[in-house]
Amino acid sequence: MTDTNVRGVYPRLQLAYLLQFAIWGSWAVALGGYLNGKMGGPHIGYLFMAIPLGAIIAPMFIGPIADRYFAAQKMLGLLHLIGSAALLACGVICAQAEARAAGGAVVVPFGSLMVLMLVSGICYMPTIPLLNTVVFKHLPDSASAPKVFIFGTLGWILVNLAVELLGGGASRPHFYYIGGGCGLLLGLYSFTLPNTPPKGASADGAKRDTFGLGALSMFKFPAFAIFVVCAFMVSIFGSNYFFPSVVAYLSEYGYPAPVALTTLNQFSELVFMGILTFCVARFGLKWVLVAGMSAWAVRYLVFTVEGFQWALLGLLLHGLGYAFLYAAAYMFGDRVAPPHLKASVQSLLAFLLLGVGQVLSAYFFGFQFDRSAPQLTKIPVVAPQQETKSLPAWHLPEMERSAWRYLDLVKSVKYLQGQTNIFNFGEHLGKYTREDGTLDLAKLPPVWESGGVSYTRDELKATLDTIGPSVTRDDYLKAQRHNWRRFFIPPALFVLFWVFLFIVFGRQPAAVAPEPSPQSS
Repeated sequence: MTDTNVRGVYPRLQLAYLLQFAIWGSWAVALGGYLNGKMGGPHIGYLFMAIPLGAIIAPMFIGPIADRYFAAQKMLGLLHLIGSAALLACGVICAQAEARAAGGAVVVPFGSLMVLMLVSGICYMPTIPLLNTVVFKHLPDSASAPKVFIFGTLGWILVNLAVELLGGGASRPHFYYIGGGCGLLLGLYSFTLPNTPPKGASADGAKRDTFGLGALSMFKFPAFAIFVVCAFMVSIFGSNYFFPSVVAYLSEYGYPAPVALTTLNQFSELVFMGILTFCVARFGLKWVLVAGMSAWAVRYLVFTVEGFQWALLGLLLHGLGYAFLYAAAYMFGDRVAPPHLKASVQSLLAFLLLGVGQVLSAYFFGFQFDRSAPQLTKIPVVAPQQETKSLPAWHLPEMERSAWRYLDLVKSVKYLQGQTNIFNFGEHLGKYTREDGTLDLAKLPPVWESGGVSYTRDELKATLDTIGPSVTRDDYLKAQRHNWRRFFIPPALFVLFWVFLFIVFGRQPAAVAPEPSPQSS
């Protein structure tokens, strides 16, 4: 490889990695907020199973085919083109559901959306190892791979800022179009990446250990068994429990720009990934894993405390929970596994933590989300129609007066463009309050429009009367808010139980001695 090629390969692969995780990030947090009130919790959970099911299903047939018959960059392009078409179709289905509602209740069809999301997940998950194959094949030094990988986190951040600023956040399904557009772009761009021929069949006829079953023999060692079981049990309430709920949580409290706020997760991840190696050397892998497992419990307990500063702290704990659990788990597995089982151990960890664990995460999310349903999420519509509508937003008045208001990216851009009155209560119910802060129905217009849904004064009054004779902002938000204490406390206690077991019975891993090379007789 010439010097020119070496210099040019980094930006080419960095762009590919940026787009790779922009696709996933486009809907990973926004979808849960968008479907809140439009679909039941279990169905939302099933949709979030698309990625882990893709991680389980795809390696059984796409991985072997790609390895043996197709150049990695061509398979990468084909899968992204199919996956992007599925995401774009998801956006069309949601847009059609909104059009049918015509100002009434939006009901998104689950069946067709689930099929398309599953197609997207099955096509998306194999593209990560395929892109990694291209990266490691063409980088002059594999140790410099983090210079490429970090662009995946950057892509996740940028796409969520774009969703908030350009796509209406979680209020509209435009995030599907943004993700589909990124997938279409990467699909076409993949064909221009450096040629990476297929590996072909292994010379010795060895079979691919897709799910790491060869590593099951390691369970005879108590230290390994305790580590795997504890890490897996904690992962059940990991990312796929948190991502579907976080935008709904932030939105129901009225915090600004909820989709953009979630990028604090990735900024935090950059920091903790950066200090992971130091912490492992200083404190040992066992205690790094204890910190990572505990972070999930602590953040869920933090989310039960009302207040914007606590929400920010909970988001910032993501980096500690992700880097010090998932990344550290792979480091633990690599350290304890003998050379001939290292690949199998990594496959087993990925299968459990990113596959089975996240499927269970999504299932328990759906169960808990409906179990914690708010007192009032719907408005009973007066005769003759019998339908329901989500309540309109109220938002935080203190956010409008403080520097936090600039977190609302759409308003901030308009403010910089000269619309100096954009930060006001004009579109909020807070404009129609008495001096004591209670809502004055007499001030409401005959027809109220919010978030694309129309309400009459009588429709709002029918719900407000069930809240109380005089309704303040706190009364209103509490009535339409999920019981987040009920949602977050059980998983926090569950995680703490397994952290305690790992502290008591877990062991600091000792590196396995290299296997002696066979000697000739």
